Amino acid sequence: MRRIITRADDYASSRSANAAIARTVEAGFIKNVSIMAPGPYLAEAAQLLAHRKDICFGFHMTLNAEWDNVRWGPVAAKEQVPSLIDRDGYFHQDPSLFQHHPPLLQEILMECQAQLDKLTAAGFNISYADSHMLPERFIPGLQEELDRWMEAKGLINHRYYYNFFPGGVPDGAESFERVLGGLTDEQYFFLSHPALYSEEMVQCGNAQVDGEELARGRDQEAAFLAREDLNEISERWGFRAVRYDEAAPISGV
Repeated sequence: MRRIITRADDYASSRSANAAIARTVEAGFIKNVSIMAPGPYLAEAAQLLAHRKDICFGFHMTLNAEWDNVRWGPVAAKEQVPSLIDRDGYFHQDPSLFQHHPPLLQEILMECQAQLDKLTAAGFNISYADSHMLPERFIPGLQEELDRWMEAKGLINHRYYYNFFPGGVPDGAESFERVLGGLTDEQYFFLSHPALYSEEMVQCGNAQVDGEELARGRDQEAAFLAREDLNEISERWGFRAVRYDEAAPISGV
């Protein structure tokens, strides 16, 4: 069997995401769940899934809060990480803003440790690490620091596993099979952001992303991933959904 690393992001960021991701995990196709420690619904997220030994849980390093009406800030005390927050005490909306407000690497690592500790204290067994909105693209030296930090913590480094599943999340079984039929590599990475449609999700918009469109799109992802035949379809085409700890790093990255 060839492999597809199946991941759902932004767990704990909203009740809508929590409910949808728990549902997709139950359906069986999603094998990896990335958790936002600054998210307001971490306790609920832990109650729903932390006991699942078949799921690979990830530390979703969060240094940005992209929405206009829904914001979050650091887990560490704000006075310990002043270079990471705006004048209102929240994370900056877009990582590109770090080019104009360079954060201190030691403060980022302090916040990473605080976030990881919070996830562990909530009951999650964290096996891998990835990053929300990839702020390392805009902060010189951060990627190297994160690589060292992940290795020291014994966490699987997400960046060695990217070979994206073409086309994103399909809208149905027919389009899913069409993509599977055209795949040639031994391993792919399937990224999703499932969330149930709700007023809570509609509030998650900004100048670039319409909240209504976002809510409907994520609800569509949730509906697809809640199908109970996705593993059967995948295996029919010679693929198996896997956890990070069942996958192989891609060399040369």
